[in-house]
Amino acid sequence: MIKGRYINDADISAKRFVAVVSDKFVNNMFRKNEDPLGRQINVSVNDTIQEYTIVGVYKYVASAFNFSTASEKDISTSMIIPLSIWKTASVNQLEGFSSFVVMARGNRDLDAVTGNIERFFNRFYESNEKFKVSTIKMETMISGVSNMLGTLSIAISVIAGISLLVGGIGVMNIMLVSVTERTREIGTRKALGARNSDIMAQFITEAIIICVIGGIIGIILGLILGEFGANLLGYPASPSTETIIIAVAFSMLIGTFFGFYPARKAAKLDPIEALRYE
Repeated sequence: MIKGRYINDADISAKRFVAVVSDKFVNNMFRKNEDPLGRQINVSVNDTIQEYTIVGVYKYVASAFNFSTASEKDISTSMIIPLSIWKTASVNQLEGFSSFVVMARGNRDLDAVTGNIERFFNRFYESNEKFKVSTIKMETMISGVSNMLGTLSIAISVIAGISLLVGGIGVMNIMLVSVTERTREIGTRKALGARNSDIMAQFITEAIIICVIGGIIGIILGLILGEFGANLLGYPASPSTETIIIAVAFSMLIGTFFGFYPARKAAKLDPIEALRYE
């Protein structure tokens, strides 16, 4: 809760038309710094208009239950009202509940809790073979989402691997062209005493610099697009420093790997033939 109070037993007993709304609802419906407590809102329910008084504001937190990709202005949040009001015919034409959430106190065994709930309610449906009460734990839902994200991560990794391969081949081709265009320069350096290891170090360093520059540009674009996507979806996105360092190190590794062949080719050039090259 950010402001006000939650629904209490008195609200339920007296069937008060009060409501607890989200901070996103308040930000979209009222002016900045305007106190929403005590304000009336009109709600359309089954072709009727009902007036509710706001008594509390809660902080909206996205979860597996209410995940949304809508913008801040269009995202849907829950309005909480007394159970007695919800049960009225104008709000709900059905009797009973299709689902509800149970929160266990303390460090309870959730498997035992869900098992007890299923056994308790299924007693009322022993003669109904077509209906059965089932429970699902939050950790099960989180596990399912984690598995889905894991699969998505693998797919993204494969795509990233293909991109790195294509980019690495591009760097290697650029360096091969560079070796060809600078053949006389290589011959001059070797004639002045440069060793094969010096030539290799020069071209590998150039390949690393090219990849690091590309990696830095990619990191900057990733940060900008990530921030834009985070603001659009309403979820924070802040990559760690370790991740950025790993990305730069990986760029250096790609430069070393794909720059080795052009560097080796340059180092093996015969200085006399290189000086004759037109």
